[in-house]
Amino acid sequence: MYDWMRSLPASELKLLQSADLSNSDATATPDASADPNVLAEPPEQLLYENLKQKSHPKSLLNQLQFMIKPQLRQEWETYITQQAAIAGYKTLVPANLENASNLAVANLYWYFQVRDKSEEETEKSIKNT
Repeated sequence: MYDWMRSLPASELKLLQSADLSNSDATATPDASADPNVLAEPPEQLLYENLKQKSHPKSLLNQLQFMIKPQLRQEWETYITQQAAIAGYKTLVPANLENASNLAVANLYWYFQVRDKSEEETEKSIKNT
């Protein structure tokens, strides 16, 4: 087993083991009619392009950071829980966030960051009028 796989929660390992990667959107298959001098995009690039559409731009980097520094994820889960309580989102509690993927936690963090920044800008513009 790869070292990075040991850092995955049991739920994500189970998903990874049950995944059918042979039919994945990220599989790069060269087109026989394509120009032989043009290289096919690697599977990693295709996967990145797919995830980029579903994520805040900094979210992908943050997911890698969570793997390297798990305590960062815990700090973000705490922030999300606090902001969710303020917003009245009752399902974003620590128990649910612990089971969420790194993608979900990173995207939720950036959702609240963008929302807070927007609220601050709105308050400033009201004060300036």
